[in-house]
Amino acid sequence: MNLFKLAFRNLKNIRQNMMYLGAVTFAILIYYTFLAIRSNEAMLQANELYGKLGTVFTGSSVILALFSAVFIWYSSDFFLRRRKQEIGLYALLGLERRQIAKLLFLETMGYGLIGLLIGVSLGTIASKYFVQLLAYVMGMTIEADFSINAGAIGQTVVVFLTIFLVIALRSARTIYRFTLIELFKAKQQVETIPKVHPVLALVSVLLIGVGYYLTGEPLLAHFTIVAPVLMLCIIVGTFGTMSYFTIFLLRVLSNRVRHYRGTNLILHGQLLSRIKSNAVMLSTITVITAVTLTTVGTATSIYYYIDRTVEEQMPYSLSIASQQQAAEKLIRSSDQTIESRTMVNVKTVNHPLKELPNPLSFTMSYQTFGFDGEPGQFSYISYSDYQKLAKSNGKKQLPEPEAGEAIVLETFKGNDLLKESVKSPVGVTFKDAHSSFRITGATNLPLTQLYAEKRLAFAVSDDTFAMMPEKAAMLTNYQFSDERSDDGLIERLEQLYGKKAETEMAAYYPVYAMTTATTGLLAFAAGFLGLVFLLATGSIIYFKMLADAEESKQRFTIIQKIGVDQQEQTGIIRRSVGFMFVLPYLLGLVHSLFAMQVLEKLLNYDLRLPMSLAIGCYTVVYLVYYLVTVRAYRRIVI
Repeated sequence: MNLFKLAFRNLKNIRQNMMYLGAVTFAILIYYTFLAIRSNEAMLQANELYGKLGTVFTGSSVILALFSAVFIWYSSDFFLRRRKQEIGLYALLGLERRQIAKLLFLETMGYGLIGLLIGVSLGTIASKYFVQLLAYVMGMTIEADFSINAGAIGQTVVVFLTIFLVIALRSARTIYRFTLIELFKAKQQVETIPKVHPVLALVSVLLIGVGYYLTGEPLLAHFTIVAPVLMLCIIVGTFGTMSYFTIFLLRVLSNRVRHYRGTNLILHGQLLSRIKSNAVMLSTITVITAVTLTTVGTATSIYYYIDRTVEEQMPYSLSIASQQQAAEKLIRSSDQTIESRTMVNVKTVNHPLKELPNPLSFTMSYQTFGFDGEPGQFSYISYSDYQKLAKSNGKKQLPEPEAGEAIVLETFKGNDLLKESVKSPVGVTFKDAHSSFRITGATNLPLTQLYAEKRLAFAVSDDTFAMMPEKAAMLTNYQFSDERSDDGLIERLEQLYGKKAETEMAAYYPVYAMTTATTGLLAFAAGFLGLVFLLATGSIIYFKMLADAEESKQRFTIIQKIGVDQQEQTGIIRRSVGFMFVLPYLLGLVHSLFAMQVLEKLLNYDLRLPMSLAIGCYTVVYLVYYLVTVRAYRRIVI
């Protein structure tokens, strides 16, 4: 039998290597799909976002290629260790090292070609549905067809053949790195109990604690300085926890009475003998789990709060500052139904702002057009117009200010003024002919969405407003019944205003469409990358535990001889495998929860629901991997 026939016969044993082939195929499938989506004709013709599509999917494909290379490299270790005795048998039967190396090379490339064939084929079929899914989350309506993209196929083949070529060459070198006796004794590892380092264990936990502490006020106050220190503390602390603290914890448990009950003695001994060699793997999976949960949770949260995000920027369906009659005519001829229309007179005053002693600092709470001592731009409306705005927005009306008093309005929702606690009246003094006003109240009432700057806006009494020398400008705010759709009204309004469209009108729909497309694209990419990372980390633990199972056959044989029945052996397997799955999962989950707390403060969103959805999906897939691993482990040793 020649080498090609022997390699072909080994490749036919797909059942034994199904998990490896499946994981590799899925990585190829997702990589090709990303490339196919980027080049799909339907997406190219759908809108003008191709620049963003190209950037996001190119970056994602690079990350996928690098991660796939690391994953395939690591996974190949399992199969090499599993076949060392088989390789030794080939040598014993008379095959030369060169021939065995060629056999390993052919088998590795063979699995690579099978994975490419299946992955690209499935990707060609699935890309249509992925394009439709992407269009859905981006808020677009397109008709995607099945298509074969030669460029995407060529790039996928080149990238993964390169990966498999490197892996195949490395596998072929295995025969030159070991002697025949080493190959036959590959499964006979000498297991030693690792030493305990209490100081390093304590330092590792303290480093993680310091990292968690820095996620609070220190990070928000000095982000660029604290962020790198925080990341270093978390990563080093994680590796130290897996390498030293887990050993310390297991040794503490071994000194307790429960250590000698049932099969705990066997379990603790097995975990202690394995934890040191698995520390790097568990630490890496912990970090990847934290990054994956944080990334997916963030993307999901931003997509979940699209409406709120757009509402903060564009509180009205449409705001116009001129040509009200012509604009009204266009609106009436469209499919939009006007639910409410609010017209207010606004006076804009340019003057410097002087802060008076108070817990509130306007220039810190608002990004005003000017700062202390510099010309600032402030808007004023009468109390009567304020009442109309409050009624149309469903807000409680504050008492009318008297002479020398004013109510501060939030020009845009989301400003920080109302987050502060008002302990005393806020004073604003102007250095020109205008009066000084004592602020008697504050409300998050949007004035308009026309102003690019988050300028301060005030409501003063009708008499005070009438005495201001500035000329009033009429602003009209509309609320439509269906502001998330557009029948061409916005384009007609832009033609009406021409070059003044950017300053004389502002509409909700364009911002909503752009935000939905952008956040949907990011959520799509983050979701699929997260899924690949999850499957890869689960597969790594799976392969590692099966390698440990191959090396534990003799140990379980001894356990059976001393009277431990199959049910108790299954309990040992479940708990030892569960330890390897639960430890990185829980620590990575805690890391991600602290990261999400930072995002909650930065975004001012309640992220509990979207984060719970991401954690729930992650947990379900992880649980499936755990059950599959326990079953495979048991099948090997029992």
